[in-house]
Amino acid sequence: MAAVNFADRLSERIRENDSRVVVGLDPNPGKFPAELKAAWEQATDAAARALVLRDFCSIVIRASEGLACAFKPQIAFFEQFGSAGIAVLEELLRDNPDSIFIMDCKRGDIGSTVEAYARAYFELPGDPPAPMSCAAVTHNPYLGLDSVLPYFPYLAEDRGMFILCKTSNPSALDFQDRLVDDRSLYLIVAEQIELWGEEFIGECGFSSMGLVAGATHPYDGEAIRHAAPHALFLVPGIGTQGGKVDDARAFTDKQGNGAVFNFSRSVIYPQLHGPHVESLSGNEDFETLVRNAADFYRRALNSALGF
Repeated sequence: MAAVNFADRLSERIRENDSRVVVGLDPNPGKFPAELKAAWEQATDAAARALVLRDFCSIVIRASEGLACAFKPQIAFFEQFGSAGIAVLEELLRDNPDSIFIMDCKRGDIGSTVEAYARAYFELPGDPPAPMSCAAVTHNPYLGLDSVLPYFPYLAEDRGMFILCKTSNPSALDFQDRLVDDRSLYLIVAEQIELWGEEFIGECGFSSMGLVAGATHPYDGEAIRHAAPHALFLVPGIGTQGGKVDDARAFTDKQGNGAVFNFSRSVIYPQLHGPHVESLSGNEDFETLVRNAADFYRRALNSALGF
């Protein structure tokens, strides 16, 4: 089967599921629903806890798969449990081959080190495939072009990446808003991503080299979109971090395309952070709550973007 440009593949999944929602996989046992939390507390070793971790993530994926365009595992939430946690992540990737996974690893390095990262996450299917092979990664651009070049052969095939540009955390301004020749650093990054990504533009009109722009900065989002018109945007921060669905258009083109929006706590912990939390009785089925939360944000985004 011929390789499909990542931006085209993601755009097709958006159409198939009528969804711009990315569900973040950030497993935190302290926030698990009661039954899974009890199973975690009763587990006596790493292997038993890994099974609970896998069950939680599997429920989230099963509940939201048809309502999301992609999933974003945050690798630190698996690394914190050592080899058992990484084994769960590998299993999730292996058992859900039709899902689009964006590995939130933010790796940025040079030379043989970044080549190893690229092989770890982007190795094209082989026999056997790389155990953590995924559709896309997040990336820290601080080390410049050297840190990105080893990914280029994979982007030319069917992989993608989202490079940090303007993040959603309060301290983003410590560096990202600093002026360089009277221009904000994040805009310089956006312009560079646009240039690097030109050779990876798919039929959808967007590049497989995208960027991360936080929903907590909608005015900056408009400037970034102007600076990088062909970049796919991965937009975190709506919901728990304070970003607004109504600001989604700041990150898209005039037709409402070109951006996907990550939801983590507000979807995977709907009993604590979801859109219907104030009306819950406490007896609801967890899988149903996840499904309802994912669908709520799917519909809300579509309405805000005019779909």
